Amino acid sequence: MSPEAAGPPVSELVRTAGSHVTELGGRLVHLWVVPGAGTPVLLLPGCAVPSYAFRPVETALPGRWMVALDRPGMLDTPWPGRLPTLAEEVATLLALCEAVGTPPVVVAHSMAGPHAEALAREHPGAVSGLVLLDASIEVDAQRPSAAFDRAWLAASKLALEGSRLPPFAVAAALSTRVAVWSQSQRLRINYSRPPGTEELFRRPDTLASLVAEQAAYGDQLADLEDLLETTTWPSTPGVVLTAGRRPGWVRKQRVLAHRTGARHVVVDDSRHLMMVDRPDAVAEAVVSLLPEPERQTDVV
Repeated sequence: MSPEAAGPPVSELVRTAGSHVTELGGRLVHLWVVPGAGTPVLLLPGCAVPSYAFRPVETALPGRWMVALDRPGMLDTPWPGRLPTLAEEVATLLALCEAVGTPPVVVAHSMAGPHAEALAREHPGAVSGLVLLDASIEVDAQRPSAAFDRAWLAASKLALEGSRLPPFAVAAALSTRVAVWSQSQRLRINYSRPPGTEELFRRPDTLASLVAEQAAYGDQLADLEDLLETTTWPSTPGVVLTAGRRPGWVRKQRVLAHRTGARHVVVDDSRHLMMVDRPDAVAEAVVSLLPEPERQTDVV
């Protein structure tokens, strides 16, 4: 029985506060919902980033309706046992946009950036605005070989089984903590996690999904590059926020802003986890894309 058959419809869940597991685009996903008013805001974390990383942005936008998505395997859902495709990500996002009922402002971090860009290109009008946070971009993406994909799928399955062993799980949890700490200017190495999520990165499905998502990077970026050749940007307004510590990366981000017609803002005092380091800058970008009447009532 699908989650929709077993419980409230998704259109109701996305308006109900708290944590929910539901089916979107044929996949089980986790949603964190903050009910509120006005244009909905969808929050899409990057690879290995859980939805709760956006809590500082929620605080910076009080009273606003926000829905944060965790892709399959991350929080409370099983890893599907395959490398995710760009088409699957777009199908999930389109179903979420349809569930909220109003074209949302989408905030996409890192690897979720290509997912959101592909959604806007393939389904003009589904999104009212797009904020890209240090989003993934390759100016000449190379598609991996089938053997590469098979090897990484095997590695994902190995992570699933290996993480059932306590030493493996402890080492994996420690490495993810170090990785997250290194990508933020604000977090300390002993940063705290919300209650109930302390064991997240010891969870077999979580670790398998992280390996699978990283492995899918090349194919997804190559699929997006193919899409660039067959679509034009649908004039969706946007903001590209870039962590400004590496000149080469800033230049790539400038290309991303140009091809999406977005305003480009370099945030010097932030690392990759911009929603943690500079939630105020993210909130300001969201507000700038809201309808004029809503901008007057938002306090950032």
